[in-house]
Amino acid sequence: MRVCRHLLLMLTLVTTARAGEATQGSILRVGAAAVDITPAPGTPMAGYYHYRAVEGVRDRLYAKAIVVQFEASMIALVALDLSGTTRPVVEQARELIGIQTGIPPDRVLISATHTHTGPQLPRGSLLDEITRANAPQGVDYVRALPLRIAEAVSQAKGALAPASVSAVMGQVEGISFNRRVLREGSSQAIWQPRTIDQTKERPAGPIDPDLGLLVFERTESDASPIATYTNFAMHPTSVGGGQQVSADYPGVLTRLLSERHGSQMVALFANGCCGNINHTDYISGRRRTTEQLGKALADVADKVWPKRERLTPLAPRSRSTMVTLERRRFTAAEIDKAKDIARRMTTESLGTVPMAEAVCILETVDKRDIPLEAEVQVIALSDELAIVGLPGEIFVELGLSIKKTSPFRYTFIAELANGSIGYIPHREAYPQGNYEVVSARGAAGSGEKIVESAMNLLRELKTIP
Repeated sequence: MRVCRHLLLMLTLVTTARAGEATQGSILRVGAAAVDITPAPGTPMAGYYHYRAVEGVRDRLYAKAIVVQFEASMIALVALDLSGTTRPVVEQARELIGIQTGIPPDRVLISATHTHTGPQLPRGSLLDEITRANAPQGVDYVRALPLRIAEAVSQAKGALAPASVSAVMGQVEGISFNRRVLREGSSQAIWQPRTIDQTKERPAGPIDPDLGLLVFERTESDASPIATYTNFAMHPTSVGGGQQVSADYPGVLTRLLSERHGSQMVALFANGCCGNINHTDYISGRRRTTEQLGKALADVADKVWPKRERLTPLAPRSRSTMVTLERRRFTAAEIDKAKDIARRMTTESLGTVPMAEAVCILETVDKRDIPLEAEVQVIALSDELAIVGLPGEIFVELGLSIKKTSPFRYTFIAELANGSIGYIPHREAYPQGNYEVVSARGAAGSGEKIVESAMNLLRELKTIP
């Protein structure tokens, strides 16, 4: 049966490609669509190391898609209002997209906004037990998800229309903070403090203030916007706990962009490298609301909207590679401690960091004979712009490294794309310890290896004639 599906997929792709060659000239065509993926009551929720079930809806969640076609070449950009993506969901969705639209799997980029108030997708680890992602409601949700993703892409392809593309980069200051802090005289990181002593403590690293804005507009009739693709690096944890579904600040941002620039415009958000970036303002002590964060980003997008640069479109280029990483290694004592914590999790409040460490250790031991693979994907829409998809919660230092050396004028980075292997710190963070490091599946140097792969793909796409 699987062989038959693959044969059907290949036949569809070849037929669609030939049809495109015969009917399409050198005109950029773009379509966009949004499909509701809000979970039903009782669905297990993501974001924290304890069980929560959906009780209500603060705002709805969507699978949003943009399809870009130039000549016979098509790509699809998908953004999900979810905490992350998993490899099985991505593979199933890509296969369905190929069958329904003819877009090959390696030309589909699927990322998550990283909202912490959405459904939990099963990951094949102890976290499934803690969050009950493997309960019937969770299984039902994830089973239907690939169909909804494919539906969004299919609708976007059906809405293809002549378009132009433009890009601009804004700067957003004062709302994002490196949540790892170093104290004078200590090499160990403090994790997301609410306040710091600025005479003795400092952020362990930078932030990324870039707000990338990609705009697709119709070139016929009213020249109204078809879609926007916005990129910014910050954890969406502003809603906090509770059992109300929410897209967090990305939901506010995308809603405001549509309200301000066209109700029919589909606004997508791709989270940048925010593995160590949060909204907690430990300088002033101010805690901004979800609405305030989304509005701050939308206001900057509005400010730079008139300054965007018209790009010269080319047939969309796409490359991806699977990078094999070294898993972390643990001592017998560390494994025994993790097993003890796992036994006590259901009856004691043990704290996020010990629980995260135990989950990581036991998953690593359980999968020690399975390669730790990460897909790195790059899509170029012109000689000026490329989008990089990375499979995890990437430290900002790694993202800034890619942007600094990228041969493209505009380089957007979508983390939690095409699957997730968890936190991916830069090498210098490992000796500093704390939450993100003890949660990392890959050994020190994994992040740098991913950066190297991304840079190789960026250079390859840039030099294609």
